Amino acid sequence: MYPQLEVDPELTDRATKVRLLPITTDAKAASCPNSNDNDNATKTAPPPSKWKRALLRHVPVFQWLPAYNMEYGIDDLIAGVTLGLTIIPESIACALLAGLPGHYGLCSAIIGPLIYLIFGSIDKVIIGPTSLVALVSLQFTVGRPIEFAILLTFLSGIVQIIMGSMRLGFIFEFISMPVIKAFSSATAVLVIESQLKVLLGIKYLVPGLINSVSTLSSRISEANMADLIMGSCAITFLLLLELLERVAHDDKHGKVLRTCCRYLSTSRNTLIVLIAGIVSYIWLGYAETVPYALSHNALSSLPNFTIPSMTVESPERSYSFWEILNELKVGIIVIPIVGILTNISIGKLTPKGLVDTNHELLALGLCNTFGSCVQAMPSSGAFTRYAISTACGLKTPMANMYLGIIVLLALSYLSPFFNYIPEATLAAILICSIMTLLDFKLPMRLWGESKRDFGIWVLCFCVCVLLGVEVGLFVSIIVTALHLLFLWARPEIVVKIQEMDDMQYISVVPGNGIYFPAINHLRGLVLKASTRADFKITVVIDGHKITGLDYTAAQGISKLSKDLCRQSDASSSTLLILYRFPAHLQNLIDLTDNLVFCENEARVKEFLTQESLRNGYINLKDHIRASIDLGYKIDID
Repeated sequence: MYPQLEVDPELTDRATKVRLLPITTDAKAASCPNSNDNDNATKTAPPPSKWKRALLRHVPVFQWLPAYNMEYGIDDLIAGVTLGLTIIPESIACALLAGLPGHYGLCSAIIGPLIYLIFGSIDKVIIGPTSLVALVSLQFTVGRPIEFAILLTFLSGIVQIIMGSMRLGFIFEFISMPVIKAFSSATAVLVIESQLKVLLGIKYLVPGLINSVSTLSSRISEANMADLIMGSCAITFLLLLELLERVAHDDKHGKVLRTCCRYLSTSRNTLIVLIAGIVSYIWLGYAETVPYALSHNALSSLPNFTIPSMTVESPERSYSFWEILNELKVGIIVIPIVGILTNISIGKLTPKGLVDTNHELLALGLCNTFGSCVQAMPSSGAFTRYAISTACGLKTPMANMYLGIIVLLALSYLSPFFNYIPEATLAAILICSIMTLLDFKLPMRLWGESKRDFGIWVLCFCVCVLLGVEVGLFVSIIVTALHLLFLWARPEIVVKIQEMDDMQYISVVPGNGIYFPAINHLRGLVLKASTRADFKITVVIDGHKITGLDYTAAQGISKLSKDLCRQSDASSSTLLILYRFPAHLQNLIDLTDNLVFCENEARVKEFLTQESLRNGYINLKDHIRASIDLGYKIDID
């Protein structure tokens, strides 16, 4: 069936000696070509047992750990340390964005990477708090006790584990790339807007863009110039160091210079936090306060590992578990979706480009579930950390361990230093990091190439910005699903007049499967064409492209043949020819007097000739010539 390629025997012999699993000495001796004993013939290594295959599938660390070497270790160590120094200020900034003290973000950067090291399947995903998840979490926890954020982390992890166990990852296939891009761009706009108040030194927490802009405009007179100067200087510093990335990729410069520029660029967040913290420390040595706001509430010790309480006690009131669920509402569904979307998007950017969504749901669910036990906020992968891991040459998820150790040491010994970090500096880090998610090139391209995708992008972006990211995400999913249903109900069907040996017929070519939502559309197109032809032209439905046909659609085709009957007798009706229909689909269609199946063009030509003769479109001489061509013996007498 397939062409056979000539293979070099030497290469074949070498290939048979390459094995994924180690083999025993006896098996090696058996594979020797010099052996004459039939019992010592070449043997293949036995396949792994069922439980071992399941272990390798669900715990990916056992897939790459046996092949781990010193080269991978050095690359992962460099990447892990760099990412650890980067994630510390980002974690604090994300916690403040979510309305939480900074140490809640650091706790997310400890347990999450260690869990993902074992169960994660995407090597470039680094688990930790993100501005995207933090902003969405704020929508459901603002104005509520901090315990709500911890329970949101726990419940999000449980939902992700349930979705992964039930293999519901296919749901995310309904989220198209324009929706993901619009969602990311809208979130970037919301994050930048939410940090403007921090740059201006104005403190308030309100959900929604409209409420935030209204509050900011009414309190603009409270702006602090010192915070604005500190934030502006930090943004300028970060943008200048980001330009060094271009020098790092320019082969015209020396290797040492390019290496220094690359690490300076990837460590820019740590450098600005260090510089700003030192400035604040020196300033407080000469004065009691600084003119700008500092981040406070740093944890002085490591958090305890405890299962989150299902009830919340606050000075105002007590919340039962069901009351907490009622307060969080759809947050326990939105947070898992937002988190896994980021991981999926990063996985599609890797060279492999394939993501096991169900496994990622389980891995991320475990990260959030165990993270809630150490007072962590919801976490996921981040595009900024993906870019840094790629630039640093990360090879395996082992970098998560080095990252977790760095954050653990920082939380143990550097917590007092975190109180000297200006909030405006952390806001500058968030703004510069999230700007990479702004993508307005895609909608410009979609405008010229796909108006439908452009409309979906605009809808998702506008709804996310104006009504909230959770509303925009659900609206976009619903619109995308409705469009898929529309394509199912209105498949591509080409209807036109064609000729075969000067005999006209109505050609109908469905583009894909015909199912019950589309059968009325098909019947309408055929009847419209037949009406214009006064029901005197044969209808030929070419089914070579039809991939599927259900019972309702099959019965609809049978009814179509009855629709083509102008009178009670079949002799005065239009013939319906079903051409090149697969045999298994023909069994579903009930035969009628004016419906026939044809497997080849000769049969189609025969029926067209008979219909043309019956309708008076060809004379007797033409009919005789056509019949002889078809192999019939014609008696002229």
